[in-house]
Amino acid sequence: MEDFNNSPSDFDEQTDAFRFDLENLINRYLSEFDINAFTIMGALQEKIIELTYSGGGFEAEIEEIDDEEDIL
Repeated sequence: MEDFNNSPSDFDEQTDAFRFDLENLINRYLSEFDINAFTIMGALQEKIIELTYSGGGFEAEIEEIDDEEDIL
């Protein structure tokens, strides 16, 4: 069983932990496998799209633009 007492406690620490794990995973695949950065970027982009359509755990607020003045 995983020990959660040593896990990152706040949002910033959890974000950093995720980013470090992701960086280590990417570096491992680049060094140990015959795939390149473009393949990894494509796989990550697919995951971004999947998370976007699944809601990604957040609700995005979208502002409607009434007229062209709001764009400028």
